[in-house]
Amino acid sequence: MKYLFLGLIGGSAGVLVACGLCAFITMLGVITRISWKTRTTDKIRIYENCMIVSAVAAAFIYLMQPDFHLNRVISVLLLAAMGLFIGIYVGCVAMSLAESLDASVILFRRIKLKGNTKYIILAAALGKFVGNFIYFLKFRT
Repeated sequence: MKYLFLGLIGGSAGVLVACGLCAFITMLGVITRISWKTRTTDKIRIYENCMIVSAVAAAFIYLMQPDFHLNRVISVLLLAAMGLFIGIYVGCVAMSLAESLDASVILFRRIKLKGNTKYIILAAALGKFVGNFIYFLKFRT
């Protein structure tokens, strides 16, 4: 009975955290912004379903920690692909949060920068990518 009660509390807490995360992503408008920029607003349901399936799959892999017995090359390629997708996700959330807070708009207005903000954002993203890539190469185990 004790473990059933603890499982119920843990599951309820997990559901609350997941709902909070989904509400945060919805508030930021990450999915709608991506669909609007790529002109694929008719596929928002697919984006949302992919987000839900990937979150459930990531939670399952984290909790079960399955051993897939992959060779080293496939493991490195899989790790690189996962790192790329996680980086894209974090970048989208960070840029949506910054845009929703209008931090970049205020900064660009202060330094009197009128156009070409896309190049500054691209430079920040590329700098983040290069820094993470160097960190990965230097500190990998």
